[in-house]
Amino acid sequence: MLQGLRPCLLRPGPLQLAGSGRGRGGEEPGGPGLAGTRWRAMADLTLCAFLTKVLCAHGGRMFLQDLRGHVELSEAKLRAVLRRAGPERFLLQEVELRDGPWDAEAEVAAGEGAGAGSGGGATACRVMAVSSARLCARYQRGECQGCDQLHLCRRHMLGKCPHRDCWSTCSLSHDIHTPINVQVLKSRGLFGLNEGQLRILLLQNDPCLFPEVCQMYNKGVDVLYGYCSLKDRCNKFHVCKSFVRGECPFQPCKRSHQLIHAATLKLLEDQELSVSSVVNFQIISVYRHKKLHKMLEEKGRHRWGPPKHM
Repeated sequence: MLQGLRPCLLRPGPLQLAGSGRGRGGEEPGGPGLAGTRWRAMADLTLCAFLTKVLCAHGGRMFLQDLRGHVELSEAKLRAVLRRAGPERFLLQEVELRDGPWDAEAEVAAGEGAGAGSGGGATACRVMAVSSARLCARYQRGECQGCDQLHLCRRHMLGKCPHRDCWSTCSLSHDIHTPINVQVLKSRGLFGLNEGQLRILLLQNDPCLFPEVCQMYNKGVDVLYGYCSLKDRCNKFHVCKSFVRGECPFQPCKRSHQLIHAATLKLLEDQELSVSSVVNFQIISVYRHKKLHKMLEEKGRHRWGPPKHM
C-alpha cells in the first residue's frame, strides 16, 4: 500500500478512513446535519488525495475496478466520491475494452466515441487524475518569489536538468517540500504525493511541460504546415498551441488538435518523452476543449438570446 498520508488513515490492505464505521447508537459519522456534512467533506478530501496518489503511482489513469482495489468502498460509493470531486479532479469516461497490445492512438480514441458500448464490446470506466496545479513560469525566469503555483525547476520535472546529480548547483528548486510548494500542494488537496507521482500529475495536466510546439506552424493560412518551412522535417509539434494551453475557441479548428499520431510518436521517441503522459494530456485536453466550447456557446446564447422565428 502506498505511503505518504497520515498513519492514522492507513491500515494494512486497502485504504480505510478513520472512523468509517458506526458511531454511538449505530449512527454513521457522516450522518445528517452540519457535522455530518463537514465529516464527509474532510473524508472526501483525504480520500481524494489518496486516490490521486494511487492513480499517479500507476501512470495517471486506471480503470475504476482496479482503483477500487486500493480502497474499502463499493463501486457505487467510489463513483459517488469521484463525482463529488468533479472532472476538475477526476475525469471519468466509459470506454470500450480492446484486445491486443496497448496502442496510444486507440487509447485516445477510446474516450472520443459517441458513447459507451457504441462498438458493441465490453466497456469499463476509466479514471484520469486531473489537477489545476502548475509550474510557475515567472519563477523559471527568476522573477517570482512566491505565488499560488509550484516553484520547481521545469527541466528537473522533465528529468533533463543538467544539475540533477548535484541539485544544489541549480538556481531553481528541485525540492517539492519547500514551504511554498507544500502550501500550493496542500491548497489543491495534493498532500502525500512524492516527487515521481507529482511529475506524472503535472506531465498530463500542465502545458508548461508539454513538448515544444512549432510557432511557425501556428501562423499563416496553410492548414497543413502554416509558415513552417521545415514541414515534415520539423522537430517540433505541429499542433494548435491554443489547444495545448486549453484556450482554443474554435470547433472545428484549422490547426491540428491531435497530439498522438505517427509523426508525433516518432518525435516523442526521438526526444525520449513519455508517450503515456502525452496520451493522458490529449484525453484531458479534449475534455477541456469541449467544456470551453460549450461555455462559449452558452455565453453566446445568453448574449444574443434565442433565435427569432420568421
